[in-house]
Amino acid sequence: MAIRPKTRALLWGGVAALCVAAFFTPRGFYWRMAAPLFHADHVDHYAKERGFDPLFIMALVRVESSFARSARSPRGAVGLMQIMPETGYDMARRLGLAPDKMDLEDPETNIRLGVYYLSVLRNEFGDDRVALLAAYNAGPKNAREWLKSGPLTVEKIPFPETRALIERVNRTEERLRWVAGRARG
Repeated sequence: MAIRPKTRALLWGGVAALCVAAFFTPRGFYWRMAAPLFHADHVDHYAKERGFDPLFIMALVRVESSFARSARSPRGAVGLMQIMPETGYDMARRLGLAPDKMDLEDPETNIRLGVYYLSVLRNEFGDDRVALLAAYNAGPKNAREWLKSGPLTVEKIPFPETRALIERVNRTEERLRWVAGRARG
């Protein structure tokens, strides 16, 4: 059966539109969309090992580095979970890892150390998500100081970067939960 000229024109028009859309899509767009899948096994393993929800860890990684393994902050934080080298060495030492084998740009190492650091902070700050993320981002010393005036809320945090991180992690985790729920049916 032959395709009608009108149908053929619509098909070729659709193909042309897809080609144009692909050409103008920002470089790396599809890679960024797939990036979480490359690290899901590590996130799932280390999150569960330390008693964290993997979607929370995935949201934190998304906000901290957009899943860029070689991400570096202006202050020197490195990798997927944006770990300061000194903190990374301390966590590696506590885990019994050889410091010379510690590569913060290695996704598995970075996730392992970052999740372990969160578990250390949780031992001090409990399950208070705001205090936990504030300590992770601004340091435990700052979080302790802020907690002196009572329970910590995002609005009480004087660092705009830390407030923004907490809000973005919470929003990202909500989106991930929505997507995960949709994927399950």
